[in-house]
Amino acid sequence: EYLLSVVPGEIPANWDRESLKAQAVAARTFTYYHLAYGKNRDAIYDLDATAATQVYRGMTDEKPQTTEAVRATAGQIMVYDGRPILAYFHSTCGGKTVDDRYVWAQSSMPYLQGTTCGFCNDSTKYKWETTLDLAEIRSCLTKKYPSMGSIRAISFMKKDDRVVEVVIRHAGDTIRMNGNSFRLLFPPEKIRSLYFTSKKVNDRLALKGHGWGHGVGLCQWGARGMAMRGYDYRNILRHYYTGVTIGSVRTSYIAVKQRPSSACQ
Repeated sequence: EYLLSVVPGEIPANWDRESLKAQAVAARTFTYYHLAYGKNRDAIYDLDATAATQVYRGMTDEKPQTTEAVRATAGQIMVYDGRPILAYFHSTCGGKTVDDRYVWAQSSMPYLQGTTCGFCNDSTKYKWETTLDLAEIRSCLTKKYPSMGSIRAISFMKKDDRVVEVVIRHAGDTIRMNGNSFRLLFPPEKIRSLYFTSKKVNDRLALKGHGWGHGVGLCQWGARGMAMRGYDYRNILRHYYTGVTIGSVRTSYIAVKQRPSSACQ
């Protein structure tokens, strides 16, 4: 019942049926992973209702097409070594996905390896351009570093064409931060992905990029493109998640954490 709202919250319900089924399995897997291995074992909930985990807007957002996709894949999750995977997904990879270790420093999952996509070209976010002036960059950075001085220089360190580290030299010191953390300091429409090139123009940075989102795991527009070319949801999922199998929740090892009784009061 939870997934009946999550799937249309994450992917357009009028997309091809196999892409909806791929999203349903990915969202179900992501949910079970957090039920079993969520970081905060003392919290009274496992996932929130936003894009920080999975979008949930309630029963009024349910759609017949996505409800059918959830039911058609009932009980199916992706597993690696017998356990549910951390099934990240994003809107548009821009041509290729990326290893999770290049986005989150403490993450290195064998099934989250970058792969060539080639199916998301129709995405409205496949290519993008934006400009950032120094005042805007400093305003966003001071949310995390309130005592920073005036910016002297910014450098973007890359792996596999994506920014993995940002180095900011300012009047007081030097700040080094993860590329994804830098991106998330800005409004979502501003730096849509870490797959970009930059050029200094006067006191501005001109960015030209590809894709929208972190670029790890399932590319949703790529899933749509694959479905339109005749791939079924199992092949779609195996393309974006390395070495996984699609199994049943009942036969997978899931050590669901126990809640204190007060959590239900």
